[in-house]
Amino acid sequence: MSRCFATLAAAGCAAWAHAAPALQFAYWEPDRGTPYSWFEGAKDIQSFFSEDYRAAGFIKAYVRNEGDRPLKPSEFRLNGTPLPELREQYSVVWWRLLPSPLPPGAVGEIAVRLREPLTEAATLSVAFEGGETLEASVTPEPPSVRIETVGFTETMDGVFLVVEALDRKPHQLRRVLLDGQPVEAKLLDPSFSQGVSPIQLQLPQPLAEGSYHTYSVEVDDRQVACSVRTYDGWVPLGTYGYGDFEEFARNGCNGHNNFGRFTKGDLDSQATLRMRGVNIIGDAPPAEHMIGHPGLWAYCLMDEPDCQDYFHADEWPADKRIGYHAMELERRCQVCRDLDPGKPIFLTVNLTYKPANYYIYGQLADVTNPDCYPLVIGQDLRMVRECVETARYGTGPRPMTFTFETYYLEPTDPAALEKKRFARPPTAEELRLSIHYALGAGARGLYNYIHCTEKWNEGVAHGTRDYPDLWREMGRCYRAIDAVAPLVALAHPTSLATSSDEKVWVRTLLTGPEAALIVCCNEDYTQEKTACRVRPREGVVVELPELPWLKPNGAWRVAEAGLEPLRLEGSRVELGRLEAAELVLVANDPRLAETLWSRHAELERDRAEALLLEWRRRQDLDARTSHATRRLLGEFADRVAMGTGVSAYGVSPDGFWNPAGEQYPAFEFGQNEAGDAPDQGAEWKLTVPPEQAGKPHSIYAICGSWGEPGEWRLTAPGGTEALREEVSRPMSGELVRLRATPPEAGEYTLTFLVKGPGPKGGRVSHAVFVIPDELGPPGGP
Repeated sequence: MSRCFATLAAAGCAAWAHAAPALQFAYWEPDRGTPYSWFEGAKDIQSFFSEDYRAAGFIKAYVRNEGDRPLKPSEFRLNGTPLPELREQYSVVWWRLLPSPLPPGAVGEIAVRLREPLTEAATLSVAFEGGETLEASVTPEPPSVRIETVGFTETMDGVFLVVEALDRKPHQLRRVLLDGQPVEAKLLDPSFSQGVSPIQLQLPQPLAEGSYHTYSVEVDDRQVACSVRTYDGWVPLGTYGYGDFEEFARNGCNGHNNFGRFTKGDLDSQATLRMRGVNIIGDAPPAEHMIGHPGLWAYCLMDEPDCQDYFHADEWPADKRIGYHAMELERRCQVCRDLDPGKPIFLTVNLTYKPANYYIYGQLADVTNPDCYPLVIGQDLRMVRECVETARYGTGPRPMTFTFETYYLEPTDPAALEKKRFARPPTAEELRLSIHYALGAGARGLYNYIHCTEKWNEGVAHGTRDYPDLWREMGRCYRAIDAVAPLVALAHPTSLATSSDEKVWVRTLLTGPEAALIVCCNEDYTQEKTACRVRPREGVVVELPELPWLKPNGAWRVAEAGLEPLRLEGSRVELGRLEAAELVLVANDPRLAETLWSRHAELERDRAEALLLEWRRRQDLDARTSHATRRLLGEFADRVAMGTGVSAYGVSPDGFWNPAGEQYPAFEFGQNEAGDAPDQGAEWKLTVPPEQAGKPHSIYAICGSWGEPGEWRLTAPGGTEALREEVSRPMSGELVRLRATPPEAGEYTLTFLVKGPGPKGGRVSHAVFVIPDELGPPGGP
């Protein structure tokens, strides 16, 4: 080969590599509707569903990076118009490439969320930072099948996919591709004989946790796909509330959902207790102590963005406001993906702008978490399954969790109490029904709202700490679900199983090639103002569906105490008496029940050992704190300084010293809002005599925070900083020792502040001890 020819060949290869993006296929994916009626509470959007809502959908395009460097988009256009302009015109809500940047050889998903349905052919154009371009044409005719569930095994080398035929007609599934390459797959029902086609992938190597992959299936003569994040199949069974992690773990919780930022100690405790937390971080990036921490499951970037959207009346019309925060949230998602690629992104959605909220926000995060509190708003309990089912249609194939109601807003005004349809907390039966409704409708994880009790503007918000019957029932449900959690992680809900009893709501969760879960809810109940009357059903029998891959040889009631065998005759499971709700396991191999229960028992033993370790750690900390406190109060009572609050109020929590005998020995402060806020905390005025200037001192205080860490600062008379230290301790408060050397005599200002926008809060003792080290400090942490 001549040198000239070689040069030309190399140039050609370089040009080919430069033209990196290659379109695989593109299509219109409309929202999958539900038959339910929806309502709004806010006055100016009460007619949103009946007059303004339009089922819309996504333009989806799948692109392979055939170049030798990552691809990062710089501009998106639809029919020649930049998407930011279309967003200002309210026709486009959000867009992205996932993953971004797209690595060489990878296949990614471009998603463009429209506010109105696509009615004519459209062209999507994408420009990339290297100058490359991609163009995709789509028509309003959508594919008739869709990948609705992707679930992972704990080892992440097993993937369970479920493809649904939305038109309920016969189809033929021909092959499965992973990142554009055909893979060996077990096709459990390629002809969609029951409207679904489950697929089992057993990969030769595990997928990397947090990695994005594109799964596509060829059905008839079309391909459909999805790009989702890999996780280890963990099923969260958690709660909201103050960080009493040991109490949560004792009751079967493996997760916690936090309105603020976890401290490192919070995450350490959760990791010890085999728990994982969800952390609202707002618009700030993940803190260094969070990144990669085993006690953290996911980042939540905003609480209930659909509710937050409603309040932007000055910017957008009321009927167009849903999705206002979507592009900002996508920006925050990318920050978290870049900084902590192993952790999922989590988003809780409320009941505002139903059902558009579920479809607009359902695919933005890796895990979507609808909440629904029907009793608080005077609605029937069946609202739970309606909301969860609709949210799953918007979220799929990503996993979805659900936050259920256990709290009671008790008004102090008798007139307000009289107006309430339900002047009570949920009953244990309603709690159990809510959990099983959610599972049957597609939730793959659960959170309790809420465990703690707090005052609110018009009364008291009671949590499960005030209702031991609810707390116990939640624990019973959680321990039972945990026994079959590896199956729940894969679960795809269907209505294939049936019961002749019209008062029994039945759903079949497809969970792989060997087993299924059956959810049974007794709907023979009446909700009243001060009671819920459940009438047990007798002789309940469930008829199993005819599935090519499922020929059960055993059935079990899934209970807290164990997997209890049920009578199975052919396709009939005899459940017998049904009180409120039950979960039933059916399996081809009877040994599966023993395997699942052995796993659960081992986890319970691990939890017990972890609780003992955590108790001993806490005992050690409390003992050291008690020892230091006794010495401080006994030997250094003349070295106390009393502070003043900074946007704070007085409280009387346990564990805070009170040398002056005050009514409120601690300051507390906090807010949940994500916007701007003043600095909050406390400050003290300290006088340093000339003989102590230039000598080391120790400052002792009790403090804690959630949200951002608290910052201690000691400022000299001339403005010089003698101390600046961030302290991250639990909100309950712990003893801290700060070391400083005051450079001069005079009056100093000591502050403990939590700063900046976003959710935050904290506590700090009124009294601090300031002791020259030469006097023999009593020690401490």
